[in-house]
Amino acid sequence: MKKGEKKPAKIDDAVLDKLEEMDNKLERIKSDTHSLNRVSCIANANVIKEELWKVVGKSKVRAAILSLTKEEISFQDLAKALNIKASNLSVELKAFMGNKGFIAELRRGANKYYQRSEQVDLIGFEKEQCFIELLESWKARRPQETTTETIEPKKEETDVSQ
Repeated sequence: MKKGEKKPAKIDDAVLDKLEEMDNKLERIKSDTHSLNRVSCIANANVIKEELWKVVGKSKVRAAILSLTKEEISFQDLAKALNIKASNLSVELKAFMGNKGFIAELRRGANKYYQRSEQVDLIGFEKEQCFIELLESWKARRPQETTTETIEPKKEETDVSQ
């Protein structure tokens, strides 16, 4: 071997076994933490609802943000769905994030995505009558850009006379 060349990395079975063991332990810890978080959310559901209502207030846009972030959504798609400027969306999102942790910001490269936390689902916030009314009011006031063609796939008519 010439001076300055590196030896090819050789990982033996003992190292691979140790890495697999560590990975399994991390998965158990992750599972246990998730279980504890679920129990804590259910036990403190009333407190969490109260805090969430402080953030949402009577804002139809904030109710819509909670609804739209049930599944992961990009910043651009969220702003478009809400029909608001990006700068205004940042202000609205900030109320849910930080120490509150009701919505998580996920980054992939230069893109930002948002998804509400599991605790919102666990406490049944979307079933609250006040939330349903806010969301329905928001849906009624949003621009009617969406047509039935974009909501339902267009059915192709078939000629049965053939």
